[in-house]
Formats: sequence, C-alpha cells, structure tokens
Amino acid sequence: MKLFHKLVIGYLIVISVISLFLSIILVDVIESSLTNYSVYREREISSFVRVLNVTIVDDEKLIEREEIQDIFEHITDSLPHIKRLTLHDKEKITGDYIHAVSTDKSIINSPSHTEDVEAIHENTTTILYETAPNGEKLIDITYPVKSDSGKVLAAMGAAVSLTESDEVLQKAINIMREDALKGIIVSILMALILSSMFIVVGIKRMIAPLEKLREAISSFSKHKKTHNLDIISNDEIGELSKEFNSMSKELQLFYDSMESQINQKSLELETQYLTDNLTGLQNRESLVRFIDKKTKFHLAILDIASFKDINDSYGVEIGNRVIQRLGEKSRSYLEAKNLKVYRLGGDELAIVNPDVLVKADFQESIEMLIKNIEHEMFYFEDNDLEINISLHAGISFDNTYVLEKANIALVDAKQGHLDCVVYKSGQHNENKQIENLEMISKIKYAVVNYGLIAYYQPIVDRNSKVIKYETLVRMKDKKNILGPYYFLDIAKKTKYYNEITRAMIHQAFVEFEESEMSFSVNIEADDIMNKDTVDFIRNQLQSFKEPQRVVFELVESEDVHNIPHIREFISFIKKCGAKIAIDDFGTGYSNFSYLLDLEPDYIKIDGSLIKNIDRDEKSY
Repeated sequence: MKLFHKLVIGYLIVISVISLFLSIILVDVIESSLTNYSVYREREISSFVRVLNVTIVDDEKLIEREEIQDIFEHITDSLPHIKRLTLHDKEKITGDYIHAVSTDKSIINSPSHTEDVEAIHENTTTILYETAPNGEKLIDITYPVKSDSGKVLAAMGAAVSLTESDEVLQKAINIMREDALKGIIVSILMALILSSMFIVVGIKRMIAPLEKLREAISSFSKHKKTHNLDIISNDEIGELSKEFNSMSKELQLFYDSMESQINQKSLELETQYLTDNLTGLQNRESLVRFIDKKTKFHLAILDIASFKDINDSYGVEIGNRVIQRLGEKSRSYLEAKNLKVYRLGGDELAIVNPDVLVKADFQESIEMLIKNIEHEMFYFEDNDLEINISLHAGISFDNTYVLEKANIALVDAKQGHLDCVVYKSGQHNENKQIENLEMISKIKYAVVNYGLIAYYQPIVDRNSKVIKYETLVRMKDKKNILGPYYFLDIAKKTKYYNEITRAMIHQAFVEFEESEMSFSVNIEADDIMNKDTVDFIRNQLQSFKEPQRVVFELVESEDVHNIPHIREFISFIKKCGAKIAIDDFGTGYSNFSYLLDLEPDYIKIDGSLIKNIDRDEKSY
C-alpha cells in the first residue's frame, strides 16, 4: 500500500473516531436535556401564558371578560392536555382578587388562592401540583399579567394534565431528537467530505516530492539516466532531494565509468574467446558463429603435411612458431583479396570467401597461397633453423555440412598427395562422404533425444579387485549401440562434440553420487577450449559431495600444449579435490618437460610404448 493511501486511510479513521466520540457526547447531552419533562412542561406553560398575556395588556381588555372566556374555552378545546385556564382579577366592589374568568365555571367569582394573589403582588410565577377530583395529576402555574409598561394587572393560571402533557412533550422531544441526530449526521458527513477533499489535496502536495524521489531512486536502481530533482522545499524533504542530487551525480559518474570498463572488459573477453591464443587469428568458435549467420560462402581448410615430424624433430616450441608463421603469411597474402583466415586447432587453418570471389578465383587464390608458402623457407634466427613446409587444402563450395565436406576433401588431398581438392558429391569416396553426413545426422538425433549412453569399464589391480571405473561413451542407433570409433572423430568436427562430453560428465556424476567408488571421465583439448564445457565441469564439481573420487583423464595431444590457461584449469580441478590423469601418453606428441608443469596425478602410458619392455632391452 502506498504512503498516500496509508495517510488518507489513517486520517479518515482518526476523523471517524473523533466524529463518533463527539456524536456520542452530543446525543448524551441531548438525551439528558430532553428527559427533564418538568422543565420543558414549565417552559411550555409559561410560554403559553405569556402568549395569552399579549391579548391582555391593559385594564380595558381585562373588562372584556366574555371575550377572554371565549378564548380560554377555545384553547382548552384545541389543547386537551390543558384542563383549566383562569384569570385572577380584582372584584370591583371589595377590591379582592377572584376567579374572574375560568373554563371551570364552578369557581368563577370565588376568591383567588393565596399563591395566585402572591403571583400578582410579588410579580412572580407560582407553581402548584394538585390532584383533580377524578384523581388525575395536574400542575397549576400562575403567571402575572403585565401591561406594556410592566405594571402587574392581574394573574393568569393554567392547570395542565401531567400525563397528557408528557405525551405531547414526548412527541415533541422525539421530533427534536430526530432532527438533532439528523443534523449531527449531516454535519459529520459534510465535515468528512470537506476534510477528505482538503486532506487529499494536502497529502498529495505533501507526497508529491516523495513520489518524485521514489521515481528517481527506482530509475537510478535500474541504471537509467536520472535528472536532478526540482524539489523546492525548506524542510527535510528538500534537504533529502539535495543530498540525492549530489549522490546521483557521483554515482552516475561512477556507473558511467564502471559501464565503460565493463564494456571494454567484455569486449576484451569476447575477443579472447574468439581469438586463437597462439596465432592471434580468429578461432574455431568464431568460424562456427560466422557459418551460423551466413548462407552463402566458400570454405577451404589448410593442413601442414607431416607436421608431426616437425614436432618430433624440433620440439613443440618450434612447431608452434611454424604455425604462427603460417598464420602470418596466410593473412598477409589473402588480406588484399578480402578473404578471412581462422585457426581451427593443431596445424589446420580455415580460409573463408564471404561471397567476394567466384569459385574459380577462390580456388586459384588457395592454390597460389600453397605455392608461395612452399617456395619459402621459415627461418628462425635465434635457433639458426630453416624449415620448409608442404600444405594440403580441401575446399567446399557447398554450405551444407561445410566443415565436414571441406575436411573430406582435405583427406583426399593428403591421400592423393595433391595441393588442393574440391569436394564433389560424385567422387570415388562419395559413399564415405554420405556415410559421414548420415552419421552427423545420427549424432544430432542422439544429442537431442538422449541417445548418448555412458558405459563404465572396471579398472582392477593385480589381484583383480575393482578399484575404480572409467566412463566410456556409446551412442544409440535405433537398436544398435555404437562405440566411439564410429562417431567420435566425426563429432569432433561438428558443434555436437561438446554436447557429448557434457552428457558423459553429467551421467557419470549422477551414477556415482551415492557410490563410494572412484571414477574417471575423458576430456580433450576441445573441451577445455570450450567455455560452456569448462563452466559445466565447474558447476558439477562444486555440487558433488566427494570430488576426491573424480579423475579427469586429459587425452595427450599436441593441442593440449597450446591451450591458454591450461594450468589454471588443472589448478582449479585439483583445488576442488579432483584428480588429473594424462591419457595415452606416448602416442606421438609427448613431451616429458610439460609434465613438470601440469603435475598430473596419474600418467596412463600408451600400450604401444611399453608392450615389449619385458623382452626387448631397447624398449625397456
């Protein structure tokens, strides 16, 4: 409820209570006043007799006794509760006061009573209560009759029935009470209406500055632009508005500064997320975003021939520098043609033609790039080393499954020892291409319809006791269960690969939540490079009861060496209590020096490296 409504309701309640209290007091006063019948009766008779006095204001009119008699009789006939009217006047001969005129003719000319004479002599009203012959209670009031000059001329008496008078008075009192209550109610209602109108206007004017302040604070809390409050007041609200304006100005400057820094930082993070750390080129994620937005473009994938030999011969550092040099030369050569260069990972680059060159020109540009680079030597002065590389390229002009098709063409180029191959649906490997595309559709269906299944392979000690389980991925294909050999490599070249990793991690964590057994899940370079996957792993670990039972097996590959913040990722895993294992160590990209940096908890040595150590001295 708003403050305005609270104040109005509170005011109305207070006014209503006060009005009710005053009404009760007024009604009580009225009741107390109206219930004193004797006072009203005496006032009524006195007023009545005074009215009659008007007709008798001098000695001459007192002589007209027959006319007065007619008046008295007419009055008693009209007012039944008046039982007797009497005029006391002097007898002409004796000078004594007698009942000169009376509606009770039996007492006419009889001497006046002492109290009647006292009313004349002392100029006072006398009251006498008496009982009629029929037992009826009467009140007899004698009132002096005066002339205009104030001279007492005679006395007038009225005998009134108490019972009938009370009935008449009660009716009059009821009417007076009703009129009084109506007046009170009308007065209260008018007071409520007028005071309500006044208070509504007054409260609105009082609340208006607060409402402005509330709107300004609400706007400010939503980070909207606020203007200075124009509240002109010498009270606390005015002081508050001045303080708010000062605070608003300072906070607005602070927000503007923070917003600028946040935008700058967000831009930097976005750039880092979409940029390859090694070459400075845009990465696979950036390329996927481009593909999702565009409907018409051409794509080529470049690959260094026998890059493994460079790593094995000169080390990973030189291999990385070769990739850097290749990225620089490719970007420099293709920049004038408005072609974009991306690094997909490893030794692969992607080149995109965003609908600026025709197919033939694009293919020619790729072929010329390969020839130019192959005719150059990569010279590394600090190592006094010259390296010559060979390149293969696969091109796809079809935007459906463009990465997969360009990669198929690249494989054909490698197998055929060709510089460049364009993907064509009618080639000799058409069946393989169709199979790959069909498998991509199956992978997509499995991801969407929960068709990815985790199998758990027991790991035993020398006594055949199960000590932990390794999580292995399987995929439903109708009634068949497919192993990773059939779909995982293809999935790595699509956006569904990271979904597969997250599905396996989730299933394993759920499966072993209530178990005491340790378990492991496999992750690769692509997983660590994917922010969503890293955040998913973080959330799973933080909500898992016993993270010390979890082992992440990092598949040993060339890309692992080049992942930005790899140490931070592994440090976080260990900080949570989980463990790191290097899987398939010894499969071609192994470098013992980087083990010192990663500090894994386990090394899973590839079988090909140790299979003969029990009988071959050189292997040992």
